Amino acid sequence: MYLKIKQLAAAEGLWRIEDGTVGYLIERGGNSLLIDCPSLHMANIVSEIGLSAPKWVLHTQVQEEHCREWSSFKEAGVCVFEPAEPVALLSDGYYSALHTVQDLTEDWSVIKGEERFGFCGCATERPPAKPLNVKRVIREGGVFEWEGQRFTFFSLPGSGKYACGILWQNENIAFTGDTLYAGGWLVNMYDLERCYGKPYGYAQLRESLGKLARLNPKIALPSLGPVIDDISTDADKLLELIKWAENPPVYREMESQSFTNYVPAREFGRYKEVMPGIYQNNNAGNIILFVNAEGDGLLIDPDNCVWLSWDEDVKAFDEDMRLLEKETGLKKIDLAMLTHAHGDHVRFADLLRDRYGTVIAAAPDVAALAENPSRFPYPCLLPWYAPLPFDRIKIDRILPYGSYIDWHGVRIKVIRTPGHCYAHTGYVIPWCGMTAVCTGDTVQYGSGPIQGGLPVLYNDTAWPDRGYLETFKQIKEHKAGLVLGGHSFSFFDKDGANVALLEKAVLESMAYAAKMPYDGDLMRAMTPPGYDGIQVSNVSRI
Repeated sequence: MYLKIKQLAAAEGLWRIEDGTVGYLIERGGNSLLIDCPSLHMANIVSEIGLSAPKWVLHTQVQEEHCREWSSFKEAGVCVFEPAEPVALLSDGYYSALHTVQDLTEDWSVIKGEERFGFCGCATERPPAKPLNVKRVIREGGVFEWEGQRFTFFSLPGSGKYACGILWQNENIAFTGDTLYAGGWLVNMYDLERCYGKPYGYAQLRESLGKLARLNPKIALPSLGPVIDDISTDADKLLELIKWAENPPVYREMESQSFTNYVPAREFGRYKEVMPGIYQNNNAGNIILFVNAEGDGLLIDPDNCVWLSWDEDVKAFDEDMRLLEKETGLKKIDLAMLTHAHGDHVRFADLLRDRYGTVIAAAPDVAALAENPSRFPYPCLLPWYAPLPFDRIKIDRILPYGSYIDWHGVRIKVIRTPGHCYAHTGYVIPWCGMTAVCTGDTVQYGSGPIQGGLPVLYNDTAWPDRGYLETFKQIKEHKAGLVLGGHSFSFFDKDGANVALLEKAVLESMAYAAKMPYDGDLMRAMTPPGYDGIQVSNVSRI
């Protein structure tokens, strides 16, 4: 066990206790007060340094690693910032706010699935292991008084939406949680996650850093790392480092010659003919259909993204299938393969099976998510896309990564395409003398500028190992002339120029990102606790 105890000279009776994270004990008149509790063994620690057990625990943030008093000080009263109260109590309100469904009345392009304690049904406010003994809740600007000492609570979002700072007025010392690491660094990046593709957490952090700089306490005591002696200087440094996250690099040095003036061969209904025998949704949906000369169909991601009531969705899907049969010569779809388990890519798998006897196939990790979504704390899984008459998808065939599938003489390779999710699959499909790669949502590009940016960390993606670079490597190794992405995106890239720019944008974003965390370790900074990969054996099941 890593443990470090030190009495600080900045104020009388002030102790710093580090056990992974940091808590602070204040002693006055034989009584003690604890701010954040990093250890399950805090009772023994306090006893060893000769202090009494605290009667109160105050929290800068309600997260598991800072809220372990339930083990040592079960009777101590806990004081939390008002917005974090449901998380601290693990209340019915907290759980009901997590068991959400897609709100079709909202504009997805604006909200990106943001919810009170997470997004798209996934919790990003990480709760304590057990409910806390909350005896007092304090609002913005409220004061907690104890033994003649005054502690003012103020909002300090960044490391979580509902983090707060606590100013010890008597000593002009600020307890700042995980807002800032000494030297001007980020503690982590996952606690800045708010919603899909939006850097709201960084905007909140920017405001919080400005607030701390204006407050300018004598010292700041963080929940991780050394004492911060010059809050203004450190805040300014971190403000400079995070600028790129809100304005990531943009590229368009050239328009790929193989892409210029590309237009679909034809369009009908919600579909475009990308090239002979390949049809793709053109309404931001996800269906990609390959049809051979005999009318056999291979479908990637059975969801046309028409958001109506379920009965109306079924009717629209049936109309789409009849239209595709009429326009493409399709007779049956005997195989459908999933790129990932998000609900907007899998919803109509059972309808395909009922209509054509289609075999639904997926890689092992994607299958695990599709068949048992309640086991995994990821966003956008099927139950979030309610109201649906089912909450999981049965997978008929497991496709190990690196394996090949023979589909009517077409030899298809199964590859991992991380970046959007880590449980994410791509398919290399030779077609009409060209190699097409279906990438799912990892590559969503069609034309125009190319931009870097942050990945969605609660999709189990983290740079470098679980990020986009592996996907770009696969596309280049297989010499893809056509890249078919999710949500109607696709492009021809015979000269590789577009993929080269996509890769360049990610590499530059990674370089910017690596400067932000205190240890430069992007995998650590981007991996929330409990998100260290889906452990599924890579075996086939026919």
